[in-house]
Amino acid sequence: MIKTGTKYTKFDALVILGPTATGKTDLAIKLAKKFNGELISCDSRQVYKGLDIGTGKLPGGQPSVIKGNGWWEIDEVKIWLYDVVDLKKQYTVADYVKDVNRVIDEISRRGKLPIIAGGTGLYLKALLERLSNLAIPVDLRLRKELEKLSLDELQKKLQEISLQKWEKMNNSDRQNLRRLVRAVELNKSSSKLDSRLRGNDSLDVLKIGLMAPRRILYERINEQVVEWVKNGIVDEVKRIIREGVTKQRIKNLGLEYVVVVEYLEKKISLDQMIEKMQSKVRQYAKRQITWFKKEKNVSWFDISNKNYVDKVENLVAKWYDIRKYAAKS
Repeated sequence: MIKTGTKYTKFDALVILGPTATGKTDLAIKLAKKFNGELISCDSRQVYKGLDIGTGKLPGGQPSVIKGNGWWEIDEVKIWLYDVVDLKKQYTVADYVKDVNRVIDEISRRGKLPIIAGGTGLYLKALLERLSNLAIPVDLRLRKELEKLSLDELQKKLQEISLQKWEKMNNSDRQNLRRLVRAVELNKSSSKLDSRLRGNDSLDVLKIGLMAPRRILYERINEQVVEWVKNGIVDEVKRIIREGVTKQRIKNLGLEYVVVVEYLEKKISLDQMIEKMQSKVRQYAKRQITWFKKEKNVSWFDISNKNYVDKVENLVAKWYDIRKYAAKS
């Protein structure tokens, strides 16, 4: 948001998106320093306290870090929505939309540029668009009943409740027990959408996408996993378990964390753990690429090009200058 006198104009926000291991946080910090900005994490796991190494909270190098309530400060740049909630609790997409809208408002009112950086596509979509089912809470009683049903029974139930919803589902969704349960839950719920949880259509955004040739991206992922192990991801999981978080809860976090638990349970060796973690993160990056290909109005940059940062800075400068000029006129 650009301040003009005592009034505020439409929100502006810079978005840095792309698959894991493309250096989104590193770039976002550089841009924050150059354009007087503050970062907002767009990551479904960085919100959890104590979940640091495998979620990539720290950028490259050994930066100075100050930790606050719901934020970190790295190299004098604040990153919001780090360490928001205890790992024993569940943090939803709706929680994210509500929290990030509040943070965007706070950053903008200080005359700074909100920079949203991360790779959780659903969170970004929820923020920028109106996803009406986000505010419908999980019905634990109903879910417990539904989870007792077979795949065939769930399919028939959904067809009875909403044939239209059933016909819109693809074959993969129709075979997915979890998605069928949620579909029935959503259609049976009478909850109304809380307007505070709707997508923020007041945001005027510039989307910067980071990519790399698949070979280079996979090499970076493999190296990243090795760094996680060197930096103590195994000890991180041990500490979390000592603090009372169940192994099942950690497994539910997926990717590298479920593999570390397998290692601690002596089901795999250290080398197998590293290889399996690398494979899982590569598969995740592939899913991210597929997701972000559908994202509209993204300016993509190949991080294997040496001067890509200069090109990004030039684009952001033009975009930001236009908004400053519009705010003054």
